[in-house]
Amino acid sequence: MLGSPDHAHELLAALRDRIETTASGGELGRTALRVMRAHLNFAEIAGGPLHHASARQTAEEAGISRTTLRVIYETVLKPCGRLRRLRMGHGREGSTWYLTLGSPRRRAAPAVRSAMWAKYRA
Repeated sequence: MLGSPDHAHELLAALRDRIETTASGGELGRTALRVMRAHLNFAEIAGGPLHHASARQTAEEAGISRTTLRVIYETVLKPCGRLRRLRMGHGREGSTWYLTLGSPRRRAAPAVRSAMWAKYRA
């Protein structure tokens, strides 16, 4: 739980700093960075790291396809612990997400990322 709007603002600023300064090598890393920026934008609108976003909204905000978005979630963002889906959305309701600082040491295996990305590259 966040204590105040100021605390939420500080947390989101720390998240933005961490996102912007974390190395994002290759096309996969750059795409993951765009997805994280999209979720950060949604979180800022919501006033804290807990926010709602559909796959369509996120893909549009990041400028990628929903297929690519699924690859990024499964191979990069979820394994590194920076983005957690708390509840799956249904119909017109977006999923509930939570942004965290995560651990820069936790990453998906490069071979898994490469294989998954190659499978969905279009």
